[in-house]
Amino acid sequence: MIDPTKISNFNLTNYELEEVMLFWVLVAGKTAIRITKSLNAILNQLGGATPFEKIRGAGKENLPQVLKDNGVGCFNNKSKALWDLVNKGLNLRTCSVEELESVYGIGPKTARCFIIHSRPDANCAGLDTHILKFLKSKGHEVPSSTPTGKKYRELEQIFLGYVKESGKSVAEFDLEIWNHYARKPEKGYFDWHDDPSIAIAVMDASLLKENYHE
Repeated sequence: MIDPTKISNFNLTNYELEEVMLFWVLVAGKTAIRITKSLNAILNQLGGATPFEKIRGAGKENLPQVLKDNGVGCFNNKSKALWDLVNKGLNLRTCSVEELESVYGIGPKTARCFIIHSRPDANCAGLDTHILKFLKSKGHEVPSSTPTGKKYRELEQIFLGYVKESGKSVAEFDLEIWNHYARKPEKGYFDWHDDPSIAIAVMDASLLKENYHE
């Protein structure tokens, strides 16, 4: 079972890596604690040796109902995303951002967050509102919400420049920015003021909102 308070893990087994990838797809726009419980229930319910095998075993037609029964919102789109993902044949240890973005429903932020938190040598950025605020404070022109395409890549490279200057990893620098800009969460959310180590889990879970590809 995924521990959302320790979402950065560079020593995942193959089973855990598949589980984490499913988590990142499902958590977009939701809280980590809720999706962790839902995903754990789904994987315990389905038969199969690995998380991807379990999803395939559910069947394309039945998958939306499985997600709905376990409290996953946007279950039709999320089921399309999971089904496409588990049938892509991607190598999760080496796949590129572009390969992940080719999966239905996976946008630039979800793809990068998976890589950032599962690979120690990650050189990409999940541009949430806090990073955009940071870049704006440095004098850069940024949109009010996460951009896509060329603008995303442009701002990503600017941000990575600041990461390099800091001497920190992307995940570490990302967390530092979050702690600086974050406000006290609403009731029911993790309180990172009590435990800063869980800030990344809250940030990525509550702010990841991707547009599904049609």
